[in-house]
Amino acid sequence: MSENNVFKKGSFYSRQDVGWVLLPETGRPAGGDWDTGYVKVKEKLIIFMNIGVPGTTNHDFDNYYDEHNKTIVWYGKPRSHSQQPTFQKLFNGELTPYFFARWDNKNPAFTFLGVGKIVSFKDGIPVKDGKGRDTTSIELKLTIEDSDFIIPNIVRTPSPKVDKVEKALKSSFALEKHLESFIISNWHHTILNDKYDIYEHEGSKAQQFMTRSGPLDILAISKDKSEFLVIELKKGRASDEVVGQIMRYMGYIKNEVAKNGETVKGMIIALDDDPNLKDALAASNDIQFMRYEVKFELIN
Repeated sequence: MSENNVFKKGSFYSRQDVGWVLLPETGRPAGGDWDTGYVKVKEKLIIFMNIGVPGTTNHDFDNYYDEHNKTIVWYGKPRSHSQQPTFQKLFNGELTPYFFARWDNKNPAFTFLGVGKIVSFKDGIPVKDGKGRDTTSIELKLTIEDSDFIIPNIVRTPSPKVDKVEKALKSSFALEKHLESFIISNWHHTILNDKYDIYEHEGSKAQQFMTRSGPLDILAISKDKSEFLVIELKKGRASDEVVGQIMRYMGYIKNEVAKNGETVKGMIIALDDDPNLKDALAASNDIQFMRYEVKFELIN
């Protein structure tokens, strides 16, 4: 499953938010591995990485972003090594690493960086455990697509330079949030404005509207107030996996927001689709697909 269809790069998630996205029926269980550096959820290894600050368990590993090589250096738990089942499954592809990072351990929210690709690893790296005692850990170097847009110029610094992230936008949409910001800013110049307004919640536009399955991109409402439109954005090609994602968002809006009998429909906006997505949408009359062009236009 592509990380872009589960979490949004550059968006913020607490451990609880991640639990609701991956376990929508129950949410994350209390305690256990969910409160440590990483937890396995089916074929995913969810990694909560502190950069430049100790974790909540007082482990202070030298995780950092190498700007020159555009790699992330990440350490496992104390006494972890390459022969353990978790890392063996990472190396052979049975587990996919999803990286969430933060630079402030007082903030419960982590930034989703993306899915990592392992470049190299070393066993026996000296570290301190949560009580300050000497031990060892495994060190991994990874690449993460788009990480240079999300955390540019961060090398062991306590907070991300958000202003430089915004300046990283080039001629196309590097991240979903750039596409999202563009649509919000240019709403009146798109065909969406013919029928819909951006829904306002508590005085603000419903952008990154939080649901039990994570934040949806844009929530709109028809001008006659009879219909909600859930909009999910993908910067590149959208696959059929996004259908389940948007249906969860639509279900939440129907159950929790549409209190006056409003209908709820969905729209997927992406640069392109694939045959599986077309097949999935053929079975749903309530979800529409639209392509964008870099110039920017929405077309059927």
